[in-house]
Amino acid sequence: MYSIIHALISALVGILLAIIYFINYRGTPVNVWKPKVAWVRAFIYFSLCNFIFAISGTLDTLLSQPIVFIEQLTNPFWILYLIVCLIYIFFAYWILWSRMTLTFDRQYYLLVEILFGIIWGISTGGLLLSLYHLWSLIDLASWITYLLSYLSLGICQYFTHDYFWDVYVSPEHDTPKSIFIKTFLCHIPNVALTLGFLIIWENYAIFILFFILALTAATIFQKFPAPWVKGEFHAPMVKKGILGFYRGAGYTNKSQNSP
Repeated sequence: MYSIIHALISALVGILLAIIYFINYRGTPVNVWKPKVAWVRAFIYFSLCNFIFAISGTLDTLLSQPIVFIEQLTNPFWILYLIVCLIYIFFAYWILWSRMTLTFDRQYYLLVEILFGIIWGISTGGLLLSLYHLWSLIDLASWITYLLSYLSLGICQYFTHDYFWDVYVSPEHDTPKSIFIKTFLCHIPNVALTLGFLIIWENYAIFILFFILALTAATIFQKFPAPWVKGEFHAPMVKKGILGFYRGAGYTNKSQNSP
């Protein structure tokens, strides 16, 4: 019942925000970045993620299990794997990611950024968890489930992040070099490591916690503006990608952002 309510609320919020966007912000140029518009786009995405999270049955499974199974607390391998995941996320996002992120003198809005990061983490974590959950319903060997899930998560992350988030939601915060390094030292290893934890231990809530920790750091260290903030901001630099759709390109001194 809770999943049905969750799905309905997510669908209603998403539809309402889509109508608001269509009426007020449709046609906003890709080379113009406004906090209020970015927040509306983000929450349309969050609504879609949470709708999938609910209707896929993933939320029901998460709510039916404890955050941690009692026997895991005395399992040294589980404890070690958990510590490795947490240390890696801290290094990749709270240290490396933060040091390679452009902010263009944007101000911190720490409480708002933490709230946004938590919602982003729950939503994206829930979406990716749903892809794994659907593969797990098929009676496959664990290594096949891992490979299929990893491929699905990677494709999902690539298109939602490269073609949507880094074009229409985030302000400019990367260079071509930082995109390359973050992809191969942060995002890809994070998914590989945390998905392995999920495959072995099936801790749904902890998998989402991993993404909350990572994406809260990403929100804070790019200094994501609050929706009420006024002023001019660096819009993401873009280039043409698959089928001519825009994708994030990263900032350079010679960047031109004319679509």
